[in-house]
Amino acid sequence: MDISVKATRRALHWLLAVVAGVAAAVAPSGAAWAHEVGGVGATNFTTTLSALTPAVPGVRLAVVENGSRLELRNTTAQEVVVRGYSDEPYARIGPDGVWLNDSSPATYLNADRFASTTVPADADPAAPPRWRKVSGDNVHRWHDHRIHWMLSTLPTAVAAAPTAAHRVSDWHVDLDYGGAVLSATGSLDWVPGPSPTPWYLLAAVAALLVVGAVFTRRAHTLVAAALVALIAADVLHAAGIALVTAGNVPERLTAFLGDGLTGLLIWPFGLVAAVLIAKRATFLGFVAMGVGGLLSSMMALDDAPVWWRSSAPSALPADLNRAGVALVVGLGAGLLVGGPLLWRRFKPQAREAAVAEPSLADDMRTAHPPGGEPTAGGTPATDPQAGNAPRVDPTSSPENGSPTEQPTSPDAAPVVLGARAARAAADVSADSGEAGQGGAVGRRGFAGTLAAGGIGAILGAAGGIAAGTPGEPGTPAGAPPAEPLTGVGATRIAFHGERQAGITTPARPQARLRIIAFDLAEGVDRVGLQSLLRRWTQAAAQLSQGLPLGDSGDDVVTGAGPSSLTVTAGFGPSLFGKAGLPATARPAELTPLPAFPGERLDPAHSDGDLCLLVHADDALVVFRAARALTRLAAPQARMRWQLDGFNNSPGVTPTAATGRNLMGQLDGTNNPQPTDEDFSTKVYVTDPAAPAWLRGGSVLVVRRIRMLLDDWDAQPRQAQERVIGRRKDTGAPLSGGQERTPANFGTKGADGALTIPADAHIRLATPAFNNGAAMLRRGYSYTDGDAAGLIFLAWQADPRRGFVPVQQRLVASDALNRFTRHETSALFAMPHGVAPGGHLGQDLFGEDPA
Repeated sequence: MDISVKATRRALHWLLAVVAGVAAAVAPSGAAWAHEVGGVGATNFTTTLSALTPAVPGVRLAVVENGSRLELRNTTAQEVVVRGYSDEPYARIGPDGVWLNDSSPATYLNADRFASTTVPADADPAAPPRWRKVSGDNVHRWHDHRIHWMLSTLPTAVAAAPTAAHRVSDWHVDLDYGGAVLSATGSLDWVPGPSPTPWYLLAAVAALLVVGAVFTRRAHTLVAAALVALIAADVLHAAGIALVTAGNVPERLTAFLGDGLTGLLIWPFGLVAAVLIAKRATFLGFVAMGVGGLLSSMMALDDAPVWWRSSAPSALPADLNRAGVALVVGLGAGLLVGGPLLWRRFKPQAREAAVAEPSLADDMRTAHPPGGEPTAGGTPATDPQAGNAPRVDPTSSPENGSPTEQPTSPDAAPVVLGARAARAAADVSADSGEAGQGGAVGRRGFAGTLAAGGIGAILGAAGGIAAGTPGEPGTPAGAPPAEPLTGVGATRIAFHGERQAGITTPARPQARLRIIAFDLAEGVDRVGLQSLLRRWTQAAAQLSQGLPLGDSGDDVVTGAGPSSLTVTAGFGPSLFGKAGLPATARPAELTPLPAFPGERLDPAHSDGDLCLLVHADDALVVFRAARALTRLAAPQARMRWQLDGFNNSPGVTPTAATGRNLMGQLDGTNNPQPTDEDFSTKVYVTDPAAPAWLRGGSVLVVRRIRMLLDDWDAQPRQAQERVIGRRKDTGAPLSGGQERTPANFGTKGADGALTIPADAHIRLATPAFNNGAAMLRRGYSYTDGDAAGLIFLAWQADPRRGFVPVQQRLVASDALNRFTRHETSALFAMPHGVAPGGHLGQDLFGEDPA
């Protein structure tokens, strides 16, 4: 053979092997989306729909695609309207089809799993709806971002204890049906997955069985059966994915066959190969090797996580799905190893081996065949591994077709496919120096092919990995990898609960605060007020979990986590007598504060019908949330005043350290502690005579106290400490001890004077001298031009027994009065917490369904 031609063929042979390896490795990454549904694969996040209330026959809501979407099916004659993230109409589903509102940001945000679609500038939730028909069906599926986890990092609690179960959030979606509100409620949970060990073992056993089958008398039959079983398991797995995929029949068929219709190419090809292998086509063992390697690598890369994660996008039962994946991986790995072994054992004998002069090496091999006895002429009469090797008729020729085989038993004769294969098997290559392997796949050629294919597989796999594979949690395709959030940014505070967050939760006050007071607009009725509270509830629940609202303000916090965001809402005394709420419904705990001597209150920056407290550990997060909630207040309410406060950022001081105010003093040392037996009765309303909406809530006194810092700083340190009654450095009472040491107000100095002066702040404010009156103080500093001071927040069950008697005593003789000035005052009753499906202050409206 011409050397150049032979070199060309050899180069082509290697090139094809590399290409095959690349294809085998890249194909899984290209088909990866066939192993996801709605952009989510195997995961430990579980979305549960608890209820749709009230239930309506013919209206069915379900969580589908492994928590990726909601599906609403409406077979009634009345339309159902789904509300978007700002309480605007988002979708209509009814007898005339599915319509989407192009004015709703949700129309664009719900297009994909990660809300990565750009929202047009004209998408305004407050604008009139612009309906566009998208389907004639009565069913609609959408990615509702209230129901699933969207960030690229795990929740803080989950990251700290991933092997424990966690309630991540409670979610709530409202539907409008014929004037009634249908509330869908559910939860997002972290459910740790099972141990993967049983599935590792199943895959290993399947692989060993295939390899072991090669050495049996029925090797071809068993290898063919393994290939058929592999394809059947893969088909079943694909069917499970297709059954939970949204769309019409062609779309589900695409999900079934995989991107690029790989199933349509691989499965029939593999089945044909299995039939021919059963007929003893030994060379097609390499086809089984390729099909097995391809499918097992696809499954290992994309679906192995189902072994250790609690849920996967499949209609199959979880354990059946895991078993199917294990069988595909195990059988494929077994075929990948078994294909070469099958060839080695049953490869066709070269025609010239019976007539050509053997070399010394051939003499040695044929004289002592492994496990067999030499025969006359040095040619073994049998293959000791196969049992009976085929005898080649020397009178047959390549031109007459395949060599005539004379097996000594019906299980012994491999089939050589076609004249071309026969010539290849009979060719003796002088260049290679090995008889009977010139055109066939010899040992060196086979080793080279495997090496080249391995190189290609490595290159393809590297490319596939570089392109990205699904992880936990998932990230948008094509998006830059997100840097992990720190514990500060990723911390979430649950919105729903028995009590509103932001009062005693979290235990350490966040670094930033914005208080906003609102007045109701003229003419707002009960329905309007309740609608506002419902909008605030929905938005606060989303914002506290780091979820977008779907407006342009989301860009402000792109890449940021919720940063311990809490939103706390309250009602002022002036609310009662408006919006259909009788003045007589105002609870006694909300009796307006009396005037105190010496205060200089600004009426325009005091009081209010409603208030919101927005806390977080990041100023941008607070700004974005406060602005969004203020916009949602329109048209029912307008802002009356607002205050911005700050504390030390997390990490600046020890977590348990008491904060300092702008005077340099520790502020909040003698606070009630959650471990106190009477803590709840001091801070929360427990009086059974209180209205239901307030029981479990708290009453807040807000005072903006300006500090006359120039006068204060002019005082020597010792004088400052005597004004307060504590040391500035440690916060210890002047009577001695540490910060938490109870003050001894009877201690006197060498001069006979009280160590803690009679007009010291802590003496006059202590519960011991105020009939036990106590408040939970969570103060913030503020600056406003040249002014600076303290935003005093006092939480208590009843100000008449807390703030009022203490303040009356302080204004009479507190030494601190010379350095402070009260300029803002407000009082708000904060209702109890919100249950999933409810809204802030719901009990205030009784049984009114509006």
